[in-house]
Amino acid sequence: MRTRRIIWIIAIVLVALFVFRVANRIASSRKIVSDKSIPVAVQNPVIGLIEEKVTLTGDIKADKEVSVRPRIAGRVAEIYAEEGDNVEKGTALLSYVAGIMPDNELYDDLVVAAPISGLIGMKLVKEGDQVMSQVGGGVNPVFVMYDIDKVKVYADIPEKYYSSLDAGMPAQIYLDAYPNAVFKGSINKIRPVVDPMSRTTQIEIVLQNASHRIKPGMFAKVDIALKKVPDAVIVPFDSVLGDSEKYVFVSENSMAKRRPVVLGLQQENNVQIKKGVSVSDKVIINGQRVVKDGSKIKETGE
Repeated sequence: MRTRRIIWIIAIVLVALFVFRVANRIASSRKIVSDKSIPVAVQNPVIGLIEEKVTLTGDIKADKEVSVRPRIAGRVAEIYAEEGDNVEKGTALLSYVAGIMPDNELYDDLVVAAPISGLIGMKLVKEGDQVMSQVGGGVNPVFVMYDIDKVKVYADIPEKYYSSLDAGMPAQIYLDAYPNAVFKGSINKIRPVVDPMSRTTQIEIVLQNASHRIKPGMFAKVDIALKKVPDAVIVPFDSVLGDSEKYVFVSENSMAKRRPVVLGLQQENNVQIKKGVSVSDKVIINGQRVVKDGSKIKETGE
């Protein structure tokens, strides 16, 4: 019995010694790790312009779109204009009587003239067609004309941006037809009501189009800068941590220091810092997720 007890005592001592040595090694390794500097990359905040932008989609419309209707029904004898023609107001477009002269007392009834200056967008009849009267009065249209010296973009914008909108705000327009061009316009009208189904309102943007490059029906992407700060303190957005309370880490005397910050506008991968850091601070932009307040760090410059 005594021998067995001695053997148990020896075994317990050996186990305790083994556990002590393992624990000592772990503690030593932790000390080594804690003494090791964590490599980080830092960057000074920059001063510059930052904007809060909203990107919308819309359709191009002509400044004016007119369905051209004859005064009376009849059979088309001659057509003087084709799709794509630019004509002045009053230009003869078609006639029910070939060769009719302006001094004929029926000229205004038998000849259809352009009601506006603009582009012939669609020709809806050909020679020999019978132009019919509509039920309830009026006559079917024979052309559709567009005034495109100016064009308009109609786009829907979410309700949350409504208070930031103002007539005259500049807008940048991008068209699939001209992928390398940027067209500049401005907000002309803001619909005074919000659609309760989509929670959006519609805006009208006007673009000058003297070259007539922009055509009705084109698809447009619209960028509008809702807010601007010209001299903002800017850092990379990824350098900012935290959920409800935002903070960054800065490098001070080879140590990481946690610095609470107040954010402003965000633009793409950058964010404005309204309070918390200055341009002289070295903000950690790589390695910020592995350091803690007080961690030893080594600036790598990468």
